[in-house]
Amino acid sequence: MSENEFTKDITKVGKTESELKLLVNEEVNNLKKTIKQKETILENYKAEHGVLESFFRDLKEHVEAINPVPVLYKPRAGRVMVDSPCSVVVQVCDAHMGAVQRASEIEGFGEFDPEICRNRQLSFIKKVIEWVDVHRTAYTVDECVVLVLGDLISGDIHDELRVTNAFPVPVQIVEASTVLSEQILMLSQHFPKIRVEFLVEDNHSRLTKKPQAKEAGINSYNYVIGFIAKERASRLSNVTFNIYPQYEASVQVSGQRYLLCHGHGIMGWSGFPYYGIERKVSREALKRMNGPDCNKFHKVIMGHWHAPLAHPFYWIGGSVSGTDAYDHKNGRHARPSQAAWFCHPKHSEFDRTDFWL
Repeated sequence: MSENEFTKDITKVGKTESELKLLVNEEVNNLKKTIKQKETILENYKAEHGVLESFFRDLKEHVEAINPVPVLYKPRAGRVMVDSPCSVVVQVCDAHMGAVQRASEIEGFGEFDPEICRNRQLSFIKKVIEWVDVHRTAYTVDECVVLVLGDLISGDIHDELRVTNAFPVPVQIVEASTVLSEQILMLSQHFPKIRVEFLVEDNHSRLTKKPQAKEAGINSYNYVIGFIAKERASRLSNVTFNIYPQYEASVQVSGQRYLLCHGHGIMGWSGFPYYGIERKVSREALKRMNGPDCNKFHKVIMGHWHAPLAHPFYWIGGSVSGTDAYDHKNGRHARPSQAAWFCHPKHSEFDRTDFWL
């Protein structure tokens, strides 16, 4: 609307010409002020991103990459029963590094501390390697896909965690990224190809009081964990490390496409929110129905609920920590576990196993 048009419209309500000019000037000044405020916000936003880029550049210079180790894997001589190579999928989630749970507080239903966390995670990888070796009598397993789905640290999102954690968040970040890189190093000895699919957004790593939507994947301690682990694994020539700073991501494994998400966006209380999960899967399928193939999925892979669950349309992994005081208070008990399975281009998935830790 031009100034003349604006003046003509206002005249109808009995304004004088001088009053109209004053009104127009006031509106123009208000718009200029609004624009200036938005420009200031934008400049501050750019400055914050610049600080973030500088932070990661400095961090990269101080992260020491781990050295490759001798490859132990040798393809079996002779013909295997199934010629087509398949992939093994390893799910890593809900490690809660830094958390402490005293057995006496939960009637002996479990205990947890950083040393137990580290030992369980490395023991899990050792079990997976032995398990894969048994399957290699019948299958060619040349690829390992590691799905990392969040809550690798305890964080400080609750007051009780700030008080009871073994050490502060910066130490949790370093310890969690070190353990993850050691898991990858162990696997690198036994597979020609390793692909890490690291989904950032979760709940225990968030920096805000409440979960956010925009840029939640970057405004997260988990992003730093992924960054450090990737840098530490940078010398491992058979490792590809993908980081997704977002709520969910669709990845492909031997003909199957998985939609990865931590699961914290599904509302529930004191157990699996079956209705919420079903609704989540249905809405995602509908949203992606007419989209590109790279966004579609066969199954949703999640963590978050600390207990394993296998459903035709979604799989949920267990936790490294197992039962904590909150679980015990709500009458829940789950043994610590992590999941893995095989994926064949012709025969789809088989032998999903929840490894008890």
